[in-house]
Amino acid sequence: MPVALRLSRQCLMALERSLAVAWPEEGCALLLGRRHGGTLHMQGVWPCRNVWRPDWPETCQPQASRSSQDEAGNLQDAHSRSDRFVVDPLELIAAQKYCRNQGVLLLGAAHSHPRGAPLPSAMDQRHAWPRSLVWISAIASPDRQPTEADRGAWWVSGSGRFQPVSIELAQTGFGKPNPGDQPYYRP
Repeated sequence: MPVALRLSRQCLMALERSLAVAWPEEGCALLLGRRHGGTLHMQGVWPCRNVWRPDWPETCQPQASRSSQDEAGNLQDAHSRSDRFVVDPLELIAAQKYCRNQGVLLLGAAHSHPRGAPLPSAMDQRHAWPRSLVWISAIASPDRQPTEADRGAWWVSGSGRFQPVSIELAQTGFGKPNPGDQPYYRP
């Protein structure tokens, strides 16, 4: 199980900018990189469209307990893209092909919480992919620079349990990327 996530400031900036662009809706992106032991190394961000629709089948994912209540609220309440996201399946397939061809891993997904804390909601827990990284950024406005307290990362075990992962910014020179880092992926 990974216990740490390392990324460059360039990757962090690319990720947070791609999530902020969707504000006031939830933004989403795929996270690409490598794994070395207990450390995930994010090397790139694949920005995605949020294609959530009101007719999205929210109750058919058996992942986690349905008893917890949080900002996801009652599943029968009206929702919008400001509190829901779905990664465009075509972009997911394209990113998977790219990863396979380039020898990098699809580490997981990131999304923003425009109206909430950077903590996994009950909906996030129900829909998370097993054995993947989940990144959440609280984006209060597109003009506000997020701080360390506005972001969080978790590893989702095979059983769906969320385990916190520490976020480590790689110390590079003034704007020099780490070898292999490509902040944005787009073939």
